[in-house]
Amino acid sequence: MRACHLFAPFPIKSLVLFVAILASALVTLGPIQAHAASPKVVASIKPVQALVKAVMGELGDPVLLIPATASPHQFSLKPSQARTLEDADVVFWIGPQLEIALSGPLEKLAASAQVVELLKAPRLRRLNYEPEDADHENEAENEHGHDHNGVDPHIWLSPSNARALVSHIADVLSEIDPANADAYEHNADQARQKIGILARKTMQYVAAMRYVPYLVQHDGYGYLALEFGFNEVGHIQTTPGREPGAKHVAEIIDLIKSKEVKCLLHEPQFPPKMAQRLQAETGIALREVDPMGINLPLSEDTYLRIIQDIISSMEVCLQPRPQPSAE
Repeated sequence: MRACHLFAPFPIKSLVLFVAILASALVTLGPIQAHAASPKVVASIKPVQALVKAVMGELGDPVLLIPATASPHQFSLKPSQARTLEDADVVFWIGPQLEIALSGPLEKLAASAQVVELLKAPRLRRLNYEPEDADHENEAENEHGHDHNGVDPHIWLSPSNARALVSHIADVLSEIDPANADAYEHNADQARQKIGILARKTMQYVAAMRYVPYLVQHDGYGYLALEFGFNEVGHIQTTPGREPGAKHVAEIIDLIKSKEVKCLLHEPQFPPKMAQRLQAETGIALREVDPMGINLPLSEDTYLRIIQDIISSMEVCLQPRPQPSAE
């Protein structure tokens, strides 16, 4: 494949710097004065926490319930996390399609809190999983009864959806805490602007990556592929965290060879054993992507960094740079 130099004037480091400058440049009106203490806010997963933080700003930090190092598909609530739910005024989560184990605890422990299921937020673009064949459906069943049918809950991986989520979060917090409604709306407006600019700039940046076929660890990146027009051709896990059966593995190997797939994106939340096996058998390149933002500190711009880091990892895998000569 001929090397493409489209991105040379705008490398990833410049993208990070661009967003940092953008974060400062948009604060033209200054922060809105807070009038009262903010409510106790809990977020189920790191991306939700990041979006809520963008709306809350200096009013406070939402408490993260599920550690970013854990998969929201496979999670057991600890006593300290149960107490967090009991003390909450409002809880934001994606919904039972993602945080499977939270349905019962939210109903019992967060009875006095407003529980906001973000998958039902207005103005979202929702994707449905493509039906699996019978063998794959059997593989997908686990002890929680979770399978990839119905709506794909990984809505935050679409910046367009993230803008809608920010608006909904601001509306909820303004209703609960009307004294700080102006601050929530001000912060939400700036967050929407930054997400929109990042999405437009990223769309230009990834133009030459759109035609390169790649695989993902599990079927959770449909929103990202749709948003930016990527050529995702398959996934190696039908159920997140559960290794595929022999038939599916054979199909993946055939897919890698027939479509000349060069890149497999795997996640730090899951063991890389299967990805490493596929690399050994096919020579496919591996690259870790983190949809949860494990190592990112919480700030108003954490969501932007989650998307940036995913795109950066994809760019390295889909468009590897030539290695410098040893001479």
